[in-house]
Amino acid sequence: MNKKISLLWVPGHSGIFWNEKADSLAKQVTDSTPFIDWIASEDIISNLKKQSIQITHENYRKSKYQASIGNVPDILTISKWTGNRVQNRLIARIISKTIITPGLLHRFNLHPDPLCIICNEITDISHILLKCKKYASFRVILLNKLNIVEPNITYDVLLSHDFTNKNHLIIFIQALKYTLIFFSCILLASSVSLPLLLYYFFFSFRSPRPSISDFVCMEGLIQYFL
Repeated sequence: MNKKISLLWVPGHSGIFWNEKADSLAKQVTDSTPFIDWIASEDIISNLKKQSIQITHENYRKSKYQASIGNVPDILTISKWTGNRVQNRLIARIISKTIITPGLLHRFNLHPDPLCIICNEITDISHILLKCKKYASFRVILLNKLNIVEPNITYDVLLSHDFTNKNHLIIFIQALKYTLIFFSCILLASSVSLPLLLYYFFFSFRSPRPSISDFVCMEGLIQYFL
């Protein structure tokens, strides 16, 4: 029982040059001052997120899209108003002007004529919402609901009104989804493969992962219009 026990601590990095170097530097920092400012990992993550958002905003203000789109809330703010990814994607397409129209299809060689058959102008979402004579009555209703009184507004001004608050955004989304605008755009692009257009139209409003029932419904739509 009269045995002397000694405990010896041997670093696991003993004899490995770069591990020894890192250990030495860490000891120098620890011994340099009795006061060390500890930063919680949550604070570091929060600061990185703020920096990332700030850099994104600065890059946007310096880009060519600022002039055509204007100032719009960030997606974090918008997502709180919508509540689902389907509407988030729809809003992204509205902002980027990538909602399916003859004008957009023409850019990808999917439609021979980008011009509006009524106004003889490029049929993009901006033309449909702000200028096209075919949607004049719809435009009056939409602008009244959004409290827009300025005549001949631009697309960036329209977006600034749409994203003023949650109520305006909901009005705008509902107006787009429950009018004949999107379907009329598809019919105008009559020279494009109808199944392709129906596919694009149908899944623009579906969840990120379509189910089997979605494809069955899609097939039914194609058969109906063929």
